[in-house]
Amino acid sequence: MVLALVLLQRDLFPNKAVQRIIFMLFCLFLTSRYWFFRTFDTLYYSGFWGFLAMTALYLAESYCIVLNVLGMFANIFPIQRELIPVDLNDPNLPLVDIFIPTYNEPEEIVAVTVTACTHIDYPKEKLNIFILDDGGTSEKRNDADPKKAGKARERHEKLKSLARSLGVNYMTRQSNVHAKAGNITHALARTCPKEFPLPNNCGCRDKGSKERCGDLILMLDCDHVPTRDILKNTVGFFMEDEDLFLVQTPHFFINPDPVEKNLGTFLDSPGENEMFYRAVQPALDFWNSSFFCGSAGVLRRRHLAEIGGLAHDTVTEDAETSLTLHARGYKSAYVSKPMICGLSPETFTDFILQRTRWAQGMVQIFRLKNPLFFKKLKFHQRLCYFNSCLFWFFGLARIIFVLAPLAYLIFGLKVYNASLLQILAYTGPHIFGVYILSNFMFGHVRHPFFSELYETAQGFFNIPAVLSAVFRPRSPKFKVTPKSRTLSDDFLSPLSTPFYLVLLLTTVGIPLTILRWFHYPLEHDAIIMCSVWSAFNIVLILLCLGIVWERRQVRRQHRIYTEEDVTIRIPQTGDQYRCKTSDLSLDGVGLVLGPHIPIARGDRIDLLAHDSYGNSYTIPAEVVQTYARDERMMCGCRFVVKDEETRKGIIGYVYGDSSRWERFWHRRRERVSTWRGLGYLLFKGLDGSSRNIGGIFSLAVNAAKRYMVPFTRAVRPLATPSMAREPKPHSIPRRAVRDRQQYGFEIGRTPPVPPVSTHSVETGTVRQYTNCTDGGTSWKRFSKA
Repeated sequence: MVLALVLLQRDLFPNKAVQRIIFMLFCLFLTSRYWFFRTFDTLYYSGFWGFLAMTALYLAESYCIVLNVLGMFANIFPIQRELIPVDLNDPNLPLVDIFIPTYNEPEEIVAVTVTACTHIDYPKEKLNIFILDDGGTSEKRNDADPKKAGKARERHEKLKSLARSLGVNYMTRQSNVHAKAGNITHALARTCPKEFPLPNNCGCRDKGSKERCGDLILMLDCDHVPTRDILKNTVGFFMEDEDLFLVQTPHFFINPDPVEKNLGTFLDSPGENEMFYRAVQPALDFWNSSFFCGSAGVLRRRHLAEIGGLAHDTVTEDAETSLTLHARGYKSAYVSKPMICGLSPETFTDFILQRTRWAQGMVQIFRLKNPLFFKKLKFHQRLCYFNSCLFWFFGLARIIFVLAPLAYLIFGLKVYNASLLQILAYTGPHIFGVYILSNFMFGHVRHPFFSELYETAQGFFNIPAVLSAVFRPRSPKFKVTPKSRTLSDDFLSPLSTPFYLVLLLTTVGIPLTILRWFHYPLEHDAIIMCSVWSAFNIVLILLCLGIVWERRQVRRQHRIYTEEDVTIRIPQTGDQYRCKTSDLSLDGVGLVLGPHIPIARGDRIDLLAHDSYGNSYTIPAEVVQTYARDERMMCGCRFVVKDEETRKGIIGYVYGDSSRWERFWHRRRERVSTWRGLGYLLFKGLDGSSRNIGGIFSLAVNAAKRYMVPFTRAVRPLATPSMAREPKPHSIPRRAVRDRQQYGFEIGRTPPVPPVSTHSVETGTVRQYTNCTDGGTSWKRFSKA
């Protein structure tokens, strides 16, 4: 009956807010019923190891239930704030400082972000932009290692030159104390010594400070490129509420994270971060608990001054700062509109580095500033922050869920004491309710089982990071996530070992499961349950094997898939043609044209475009490829950067329009059923694991060839002339045959006379072959003619 009410409640309660509460209460009843059953009917002592395994599983389930209940509370009323427009001619507009901290990121990434900041729609006399260089500090420029010192000095000079050319400010400091938090706090002090007194020996009070410092601070990571409207859409909130310390906006990423890239889910499913920025943060905003995320947020300087700048007791200085200011009674707001474009980590190793830093930081907050006991926080804020901290212990529970069925199937440990009828009566409804509720609350931003996938992929590496922060909460150090890597080849991640071990255990468990079925007929219920459970885990492990096989990434600039109306102009004739974009990046644009537009490879064109704010752009480009598809012409163009103004225009066009990021977000809002989601992941798991196995086989073959070459060379002199293999005079290399079939030119056997001559065949579009006649036929492939 309860399950029927869960399914029919949308029709019974048309009001969405009431519907959401009723739905949660139904699912809470199913979960509570299951937890009482697990607590009072399934726990018993069956020996030390069996009881230990049973208790571990019970505690992992209890942890998930607590997290589920806290999540219901935190997400009960998500809100979508309406934007508060501001008049850019208003003389009362606050001054804004833009801080761009950087450490070891490539200068090209910093240049794009700084250039985009100069395009922001805001009075220039009320806008100050600062590059905060922590990679060129005095400490680094005077390093004992001459190579490191030289690299720091070179970076220091390049960024100073960049700042001069763009008319912005450059800052560095003496040392790298407190990492990013220290860098920003130091900049706050330098730009406003009255509110942030500096020590007398700092020596930089007079460098870079303004006559009047900004009332607000826009924080941007150096790879987070802002859109034109980021200040127009955020400053108004501060003008209406003097107690507001933060307006946070989402992080949008132009490139897939390693999970999306290696499994190929980027265009099919919402990204992992979308659930947090599109569902969780709006829900926290209802409770005045949305927190600073390190970038894409505007903060009030006066409130930061009260606590001495950004907090630095943990490696997640952003959440720690928000916790401290919320405890002082100040407010935060969340605007669910993406107005920056950033970069995700490129490799699984970098992805884990970033996530373990987040995990350690939130566990540090849990240990050093436990939200449940943090003074002056309101009760609902305590629960919301506690939920955010508790989440990062998921690795312990997830690995227990992976290993628990194997503990029974391989070692016979009684981890779950329930009959099949009890499982259907209690476990089934609970699991059904959890997944239905998850899909109800987050289905538009998280497809089924993706949470389990990400937690399984991170779980093995999350555990040591979390435990180190639990037992030594002051030991974790801030580690910068590498960005904008290029990968020339596919390769196996060095973090793949745990997944192979679990797959090996699962493989060993299959024959043991069969034996157990025949030898223990009274345990058929437990065998069925653990086998189904293990099968689900196998799907997750296969997906993880696909994740750890890294696909190559050779693009210098990532592209976004977008359909927009543009016009191309042919400079020689002045003719203009309407068309659509298919993708866009800083390097170029993909166009969809009509079938009879007279352009070809190598032609120069002008791209005439406009953004949603009415700004027009004229960008020169060169056609690099054309091909037909479905009675249309697809055209790839590379932007031609003639001068600095052209480069600025390209950056403004590609990154300046926030509506482009919104459209990409909303194109993946379709909800997916549980069974369809499971089938999709099963397909991706098989595909990814097959690529993994195929890639490893190729690596093994190549390694064998490399090791065999010295052996072959050593043995070759022992061969007799009779053992030599006669060449086939009429054989043509496979590659040459394929090109003859594709491009239509005839290649025959060269006459034996003269003894040495050359004959070249050139199509004008592909390649050139040279045929050397030395009694046989040999072929050599050259570069494009």
